[in-house]
Amino acid sequence: MRRWIQAAALGVGLAAWGNPVQAQLPQKRLFLEGLGGAVVPTFDIDDVAKTGSAVGAAVGYRVNDRWVVLGEFDYGMHKDKATSSTDINTLHYIAKVGYSLTGPKERGWEALVNLGAGAVTFDVQGAPENFTYFAINAGAKIAYNFNPSFAFVLSPQGDIALSDESELTTTNAWVWPVTAGLRVSF
Repeated sequence: MRRWIQAAALGVGLAAWGNPVQAQLPQKRLFLEGLGGAVVPTFDIDDVAKTGSAVGAAVGYRVNDRWVVLGEFDYGMHKDKATSSTDINTLHYIAKVGYSLTGPKERGWEALVNLGAGAVTFDVQGAPENFTYFAINAGAKIAYNFNPSFAFVLSPQGDIALSDESELTTTNAWVWPVTAGLRVSF
């Protein structure tokens, strides 16, 4: 029995010795992303708007090694399909919950899938008003971490605005921001 106690004490001692080494590694929980890319309309909204360019930003907080909460804003700049002369801008405001498939990485590849909800605003040049609709989101964040503070990130997202057919010619406007950029972690 005494040997078991000594073995257990040795195991606890080794575990305690390993924890200070791990505790010295800074856990960066908060991150900011600056993004740029394209915004791709699909299905019915594709009949009206062309694929356009996008800029965006995201803020994320790692709750633990697997779960992340995010807020993301994307601004898409489209032209109308009929004449290519009318500006159609989309503003995407989405709150998300993400699940890390790989866990956080100090160096190398990291993957996260996310679901969220928010709103998408359609601002059409010359229209008397813009239209904002509730939206749902699904997407991913694929990052290559250069070090614990900086990463390259690819962010394919799908936003479905539950729109009014009389205002936007469809009841569900599917717009896909596909962006890439840099992530800075704190």
